[in-house]
Amino acid sequence: MSQRDPKPVVYRLEELARLVKSGDIKLPRFQRPFVWKRPDMLKLLDSIYKGYPIGSLLIWDSSQRLKSERDIAGLKVNEDATIYPTSYLLDGQQRLTTLCGALYWDGSGVNSIWGIHFDLESEEFIYPKDINSVTIFPLNKLLNTSDFIRQCMKLEHLTTSTLLTERAERLLRAIKDYQLAVVKIGDMSIEEVAPIFERINSTGRKLTIVDLMMAATWSNGFDLAEEITNIQQSCLQQNFVNATDTLILRSVAASANFGINKDDIQKLRKLTPEQLSEATTRCKLSIDKAISWFKESLQIYDANYLPYALYFTFAVEFFRNCTNPSPQQLDELKAWFWFTSTTQQFGGASTGDIARELANVRDFSNQTKNYLFARKEINITRFLLDKFTLKNASSTAFALMLFSLKPTRTITGKNIELQDFYEKTSRAFTKHSPKRSLAYNIALIVHPFKNDIITTDSKCDLELHLLDDSCLASIAADDHESFYFNRASLIQDWVSAMTGCATIINIDDDFDRSDRAEEEDEADLL
Repeated sequence: MSQRDPKPVVYRLEELARLVKSGDIKLPRFQRPFVWKRPDMLKLLDSIYKGYPIGSLLIWDSSQRLKSERDIAGLKVNEDATIYPTSYLLDGQQRLTTLCGALYWDGSGVNSIWGIHFDLESEEFIYPKDINSVTIFPLNKLLNTSDFIRQCMKLEHLTTSTLLTERAERLLRAIKDYQLAVVKIGDMSIEEVAPIFERINSTGRKLTIVDLMMAATWSNGFDLAEEITNIQQSCLQQNFVNATDTLILRSVAASANFGINKDDIQKLRKLTPEQLSEATTRCKLSIDKAISWFKESLQIYDANYLPYALYFTFAVEFFRNCTNPSPQQLDELKAWFWFTSTTQQFGGASTGDIARELANVRDFSNQTKNYLFARKEINITRFLLDKFTLKNASSTAFALMLFSLKPTRTITGKNIELQDFYEKTSRAFTKHSPKRSLAYNIALIVHPFKNDIITTDSKCDLELHLLDDSCLASIAADDHESFYFNRASLIQDWVSAMTGCATIINIDDDFDRSDRAEEEDEADLL
């Protein structure tokens, strides 16, 4: 049998609990949090008392140094130097956490979920209303012999003391001697173990690259999870939301001079704690600058407003390599953002495409080249005619374009507080167009008042909504072709001004033959 093959072993329950407390069995950080409710915990203990099977545990014996929990069920586990290989618990966390929490509860918190008692009269596990009753036995008094004897002595004055003491002893034997099957797997890599964990995980939760890197890069000198949390807190302090773990991890990898694809991120494991710390420090400083630029130049306060998540790391890399950019460089960066957004350049991008664009950004920020993209004629038809939903990149970019004009009033004259809509939401918009255009991006305007009726007299600040009198006349006449060409012309001028590129548009057959009912259903979204 190979060392990597599963090996079944039988443990006594008391022994398993002690191994968790001593830190010999560790709970890796990629495990889900403790989620069991009180009834789940009581049922587990009842099954053990009655000798019912409770399933096996899965343990991974590994030489890999992974981040693990130092506190399980409020119980501080032994933090002495670990001898490798060590044991990581892959399946059975909820069960072992319940047992450790109940058996080693420190008695604090009257309503603690770990304060489980055994009613010696009814032979039931309970959360007692009266903890002073001598006929309820606290589970945290079971394993220590002195505690157990003292607890039993409290029963001596009762007429049923013999019966109740026998039940207490039966409880002790049931807990201490319960045998549990443990399947051990050998020293695989964390990448090999990940699909096993995912298969047996009752939630079906898939391990992400962030989970794996948080576990794999942990050392006494570096905690990636903590570093990512600190960066996220800094983002929130700057009123920038939804900077996810993945966005930050990619940026850390880039700040370590790696790429941002999965294989590149894996290279973080080869760095020393000092190198990882340096990379995250550089990353945080660059993220601060990138966020300031997003807010000031693009009106982006929510990472979800980035048409493509890649923009976050690309911007971070620009400011990491170019700490004091010139106005011309910042203008080019902004033009590149709108060029790639309006053309959906990163839609369906391959790993090679992403790597090449990262190299392009780095070359520009290092002044190896003077521009990010070649000025050429671009087709923005999809930007205008994609079905509107803020789940896709073109609609997100279109909405962002409307926000970037900073309208302070709706076309009906109502005041707009843009800061109320900095987080991505369709509530900031409505559709104002002929009926046959309603399904598309081109119908969108900033108008966060659902009950505000837009009429033919609504003509306030039209230019800040990329509208004009011709657009309104087309809407009044329900002339979708005229509306399309009139508004498209305004948007083309705006895109050309932002990118320095000439633009073209097409109306394909799909637009002319769009199903009216589907369009009206789409319009109901807003």
